[in-house]
Amino acid sequence: MAVTLPVGTKEYLIVDVTDALANLASLTGTNPRFTVKDENGALKYTDQAGSSSGMKAYCLVDTNNGGLWAAGIYRLYLRFDTSPEIPYLGPFEFEVSGE
Repeated sequence: MAVTLPVGTKEYLIVDVTDALANLASLTGTNPRFTVKDENGALKYTDQAGSSSGMKAYCLVDTNNGGLWAAGIYRLYLRFDTSPEIPYLGPFEFEVSGE
């Protein structure tokens, strides 16, 4: 786990996507969206729209969304459309720190 966000921050989490078959050169037009769950599996975000640049997905996480998030480990899941497939990637863990 490499990313730690302080409680009350609003920040992009960036997911580098790799296409093992080399069919996809950019996420442009793939409708990236993400879901975030807490340690207990409760949803913090569901199918939230993301953005992209090249093969990077940008997921804007606001740790004030729905009230201040508790310190702990969260899991981000990313999906996008690349017909005929709809990959569901993750979990990508990040931490929210109370300090």
